[in-house]
Amino acid sequence: MFSLVTACMNRDAHVRRNLPAWLRLPGLAEIVIVDWSNRTPLAELRDVDPRVRVVRVEGEPQWILSYAYNVGIATATQPVIVKCDADCCPSAAAVAESVPAPGFFFAGYWQSGIPVGKPSVNGQCSFTKEQWEVVNGYSEIIRTYGRDDEDFYDRLIAAGHERREIAPAELDFLAHTHEERTINQRPAAPGSTEHPFLAETAFKEIRNYFLAAALPWTKTMRRARFQTIEEADRLRVLRRDRATEIDIPDSVMAAARLKALRHFAARAAKLTEAAVGRLDERACLAILSARMKPRAAQAA
Repeated sequence: MFSLVTACMNRDAHVRRNLPAWLRLPGLAEIVIVDWSNRTPLAELRDVDPRVRVVRVEGEPQWILSYAYNVGIATATQPVIVKCDADCCPSAAAVAESVPAPGFFFAGYWQSGIPVGKPSVNGQCSFTKEQWEVVNGYSEIIRTYGRDDEDFYDRLIAAGHERREIAPAELDFLAHTHEERTINQRPAAPGSTEHPFLAETAFKEIRNYFLAAALPWTKTMRRARFQTIEEADRLRVLRRDRATEIDIPDSVMAAARLKALRHFAARAAKLTEAAVGRLDERACLAILSARMKPRAAQAA
């Protein structure tokens, strides 16, 4: 028996469409739906089936995957967790053939998914709750889109668990745009002069890689704390205690940002390691601006 844990912010249409198929999966004990401050609360989904539980978190202005999935997995009751994004529906075979145990877990792999048009396979995985506890869940240092799943898998591997692949053919996805996927990240402030490259997913992924390396998520790190506002049958309404959030020093974030910019500038201009190490942020962005102009012209 397993717990399927999913989470979303303002993508409840995906949850509603996939819910009947999730409920048909063999071995399902419960579905934990994390309602991360959806505009339309999802509490009524409990009426669909007694195996559905809803955890609603109030007052969140943006989507933070690590917080949302950690609180959902923490409340799951089964020893096996199937982490399933709102737009994904695994087949019965995917669940039956991807049962984790001490020493190994399962995850989709983006390099297998991209050739068949399923890049999101990378975020779908199954593991034991004990494995999740051993590595302290998803890194809550990563608070924007990108790298959250790979960081989790890397730490599971470092803890001695082999990564086995969920075949892309066994994972189906509801069609939606990249903009829909990332719309609930914090947008640039009106009138912002921030360079457009800093909003690109590829940049955020590499910046998060360097950020996680600078502040590795360990067993001793305290996961986000939540205060209970309401508790009813298969429903918990929570609010995150922001006063206890782990602080990310500005200096650490700035260093991760510069390392990511140097990474892309080196690739764009074919620079040596020594040459790119002398670049500051302005110089990196100048190189990247030159790279982005032809791409923008092609798009037009």
